[in-house]
Amino acid sequence: MSEADILSVRNDLTGLVISVVSVSFGMISAYIAGLWLFLREAPLSLRLLAFALLSCGLAFMGAVTAGLNGLLIGTDHAWAKLTARATDIDNFGDVRPPWLYGFSLYEASAGLGALAFGAIYIALAYLTFVYKWPGTTAGPVRVTN
Repeated sequence: MSEADILSVRNDLTGLVISVVSVSFGMISAYIAGLWLFLREAPLSLRLLAFALLSCGLAFMGAVTAGLNGLLIGTDHAWAKLTARATDIDNFGDVRPPWLYGFSLYEASAGLGALAFGAIYIALAYLTFVYKWPGTTAGPVRVTN
């Protein structure tokens, strides 16, 4: 594999990672809107169904991300095997800067992502099943002629 091939694959994979994160945040945002508008007053069965759907979607996105991580690491290995490079790029994300206390950039970003999505998931579970929402979203019905 040539340097150009590796950079092209790497660029495509980076775009896919950004797309997965974007879709995940889109799912979470839509769930929050649905929670505020409908689910907060919905019966338990509907809240369970909606939360299960969210869980399946986020699990799928997590599985896709894990697969992409393997491909990204593969491009690192291919890059390391190149004998000569036209660019000054030594490596991609497997650097371990001292300010990350021994973690690589990959490991730190994966850890922060898992922590953020885990906290969001727990907060949404709390808001769906435990939190007592004030008031009602249904306004008074007015009939005008």
